[in-house]
Amino acid sequence: MTRPPHEPEVASGHGSPTIVDSRRLMGPNLMHAGLGAVLGVVLHDAASATNELLLRTWHERVSFLADALEWPDAESTQRVYSGGASLFVHAPIDQLMTATEVCESAWIFAESVGAGKDALAGDAALESLLAFSRNESNARLRAAWDEAARLGLNLTFDDTTVSIGTGAGSQTWAIGAIPSVAQIDWLALRDVPIVLVTGSNGKTTVVRMVSAMARAAGHTVGYTCTDGVWIGGTQVESGDWSGPAGARRVLQDTSVTLAVLETARGGLLRRGLAVQRASVAAIVTLSPDHFGDYGITDLASLAEAKMVVGRAVCETGTLVYNGDVPVLAEALSTYTGHAVLVSTNALKSFHAEARGRGEGQLTNQGDTHSRSGTSPRPRASARKLFVDGAEMTLAELNAIPATLNGTATHNVLNAAIALAIATELQLGETATNALKTFGADPRDNMGRLMLYQVGGVTVVVDYAHNPQSVTALIDATRHISAPRRAIALGTGGDRDDLALQEIARAAFDSGVIDFYIAKEMPKFLRGRAEGSISGVFLAALRALGVQKTQITSTSSDMDAAYAALQWAQPGDLILLAVHDDREAVLALFAKLAQSHWHPGSPIE
Repeated sequence: MTRPPHEPEVASGHGSPTIVDSRRLMGPNLMHAGLGAVLGVVLHDAASATNELLLRTWHERVSFLADALEWPDAESTQRVYSGGASLFVHAPIDQLMTATEVCESAWIFAESVGAGKDALAGDAALESLLAFSRNESNARLRAAWDEAARLGLNLTFDDTTVSIGTGAGSQTWAIGAIPSVAQIDWLALRDVPIVLVTGSNGKTTVVRMVSAMARAAGHTVGYTCTDGVWIGGTQVESGDWSGPAGARRVLQDTSVTLAVLETARGGLLRRGLAVQRASVAAIVTLSPDHFGDYGITDLASLAEAKMVVGRAVCETGTLVYNGDVPVLAEALSTYTGHAVLVSTNALKSFHAEARGRGEGQLTNQGDTHSRSGTSPRPRASARKLFVDGAEMTLAELNAIPATLNGTATHNVLNAAIALAIATELQLGETATNALKTFGADPRDNMGRLMLYQVGGVTVVVDYAHNPQSVTALIDATRHISAPRRAIALGTGGDRDDLALQEIARAAFDSGVIDFYIAKEMPKFLRGRAEGSISGVFLAALRALGVQKTQITSTSSDMDAAYAALQWAQPGDLILLAVHDDREAVLALFAKLAQSHWHPGSPIE
């Protein structure tokens, strides 16, 4: 299956076959720092004059409708890309569904004008829109939003609840039972420290590292990731909670004193951020992935999407970012907030030079800055290199168990970013010591670079699911001596054929893999036909010249584990990408170890 980047939902009920999607944006987003709605439309690149007329008419009609609805500060913006456009209108918090109707109505109006048809029927549509707006209106929600903004407090909400403040400083009400502003005890409300972590790879590991440090520092941590939601060390939700719903789940829990929230691309683009303000935001990595979704067609536009987290920290927080990604550094060229650059390349260079000069540490450079509730301390100036503000050397970073003695260079980067975050949060030496032991227990980072010995076979369980993470997994384990190596490949069905082919090529180009297992992910087909993911992998590997005897396919994670173990001989290395059935796969390994299984024996 090759997924077109802008396929109209003809039967979606939007009223026009050129409307791709229409949705609310419930927080800071790619289009705007505020709330509103966005409309995705198809445009024909060759019809520039027609497109210009459509877009101009849409903006004019939106302005007219917003005036009729008496929306304060309404504005419309656009992002035009090859094959389509995203059109945004800023709207009050209690008018977001109405805003989607405004976007759609204005586009249909624009198409009528562009086709030379009579658009006077729009007056009838306006009456319907006014009635829709009155029905959605919630004066107390709007007043609470305005007052929270004035006081610098987060307000999180969904279709049923609204919460002011976060974690231990929050209070939550039903959306239809919000007290008046005068009835709310504003002095009892506050925000706990919030960390937002985004990027193409490494998000979950950074989230877990920061959470471990914060727990060691005495916090009750709530965190979200693609594996679920944890509150105070207990998993309370399973599955992918890396979007706004996961953030709200944590931030509305009154036991939480610090929140660490994985913030995935999909949630950022579909709904925006769940919060308006955070203490620290981090962008870990940037790589080609999911191109074609929501007008994200290249690394530059992906960098813009990831930079949305910067909106939450621009005024009072810190943005930590990977300075080794040129396009990300370029995206930060106009960022006006405080930023901390993390560069493992520069870190390696510095320590190599320092050893030659007999020097030991590189410390943060910059001014002294004081925040409310904190004592002054040295801080890096904007866009200066963060190396070891918590007095951790490169050798110490490499000694963290999760880095496999520094061979897992992606985890060296993850640890450096986590350390920078912890330093900005002023978590202290106890937290730094917790980072130094991260990964000693494989459960510290479930599903990521977990090493097992099963009957003399080394098995590494990882979440590798795109070309970059497959390459990182192989590179991290090159130092492991093994006569033969196998890898299981899998990914979600929302990636197109080209992305799958690149995953296969990443494994092949490593030059060290002897056996390939192409597996399905039944829980993550996402519109693909069963068998199509493994089918693309198999075809790609054969096209690269891999022999039939070196390839197999399976229908699940568990079947892939069985196939790998049946192939294995003593001393072999298995790189097992597990996505669906990790607990069952790990239970199998534990059972085999307990029964003293060895290669060639039946697997029961």
